[in-house]
Amino acid sequence: KTVPKHAALLNVPLKEVRKPKPFGSPQFMSTLSHRSFTSLTRSSSVPLSMGTNSGVSGETGEDIEKRIAVKGDQIRQLKADGVSKEDLGPHIEELLALKALANPTEEAKEKDTKNTGSNTNSEKVGGKAGGGEASESEIRLARLDKANAMVEAGQNPYAYSFDPTHTAAELKIIYDGKLEGGEEDENADVKVAGRIMTRRVFGKLAFFTLLDESGTIQLQLDKKRLGPSFKDLKAWTDSGDIIGARGTIRRTDKGELSVYCTEWTMLTKSALPLPDKFHGLTDISKRYRQRHLDLIVNSDVRETFRKRALMTSALRQKLNDLGFLEIETPVLHNEPGGAEAKPFETYHNSMGMDLTLRIATELHLKRLIVGGFHKVYELGRIFRNEGISTRHNPEFTSVELYQAYADYNDMMELTEDLICGKYFLQGWVKWCKYLIRR
Repeated sequence: KTVPKHAALLNVPLKEVRKPKPFGSPQFMSTLSHRSFTSLTRSSSVPLSMGTNSGVSGETGEDIEKRIAVKGDQIRQLKADGVSKEDLGPHIEELLALKALANPTEEAKEKDTKNTGSNTNSEKVGGKAGGGEASESEIRLARLDKANAMVEAGQNPYAYSFDPTHTAAELKIIYDGKLEGGEEDENADVKVAGRIMTRRVFGKLAFFTLLDESGTIQLQLDKKRLGPSFKDLKAWTDSGDIIGARGTIRRTDKGELSVYCTEWTMLTKSALPLPDKFHGLTDISKRYRQRHLDLIVNSDVRETFRKRALMTSALRQKLNDLGFLEIETPVLHNEPGGAEAKPFETYHNSMGMDLTLRIATELHLKRLIVGGFHKVYELGRIFRNEGISTRHNPEFTSVELYQAYADYNDMMELTEDLICGKYFLQGWVKWCKYLIRR
């Protein structure tokens, strides 16, 4: 018997195929897209050259097999060239992801058979036939319709300002060890603002998880307290929206500290939903290209950004305390110098000159020493047109400092003190105090 094309692609037993669907039909493409996404999310990470839509745009099983063969040849060649295991890692991950896409596991098939079409971050559009999942464009239109409905009702979906009194972390510190389950601090009057991460509505009661810069806090919203605005809350809000809330503090029967809201305000209406709350943002390429999404769903990434900012701030402060003066030097050079590297090239229209982005700050800082300054430095961006990877960016930050009447011994002592000496200890104390405040 001839096996229908779509049964062979999805690796479904023939007896389960009751009526062949056209290859381009919405039902078939939806199932294929879901299987491709499930297979890819099983990998620890998605390679830079692959997105979660691989296999959807007309790519057959034969096409995937060809890509597997090409990638295998590439890995063998890299091994022959003596490439390290660390550099081979992304290529091997891509090969494994391709193989998973070509041959889904039995567990994945069984799970997809039971849960086809289910997605923890999916949204449904009321007018969509059958209440199925909506496309991204349909979700966007539905959310913009809600924003327009707010405007027609005299509400601003993009408020100009809001003045929170506390952050989520501050409230948790203040009420640590206070309030029993079901108890309320009726004298409290707090205002918080943040992004809706999860949204649970149960008839006349709703619970939102709100995320601000310091962490998360729960909002308890009751129809009795909010009155007519509770209906607007259910109709207008979605996950990803930024709202402000005011109310008292209450600990729920399950012990969750919550802001028991008396009023709420839409601050920013989100046009698109957040990534899946269970799988998170796993596409490596999307994480690097859309850092704002990465920061929203991954708290560890936010903490990395925060630590880096504190490190550069502490470095500047210590150099300033030692009498060094930070002076900004030109980024555009008529001739690259100070290092051996390939520069980025550009053109100055008004002056009719070919220029390059700096590959080092060295030469201009040395000219400042010649000009009479005794201690100068610059912590700034450097641009070198020499490839890119997850651990190597052609645009990076460096610090160079120069001191008159000093030799390499002075520089070694300064470097040791900055990295692991008394300045390091002072910076560590500052970081600990910051964590305690949080």
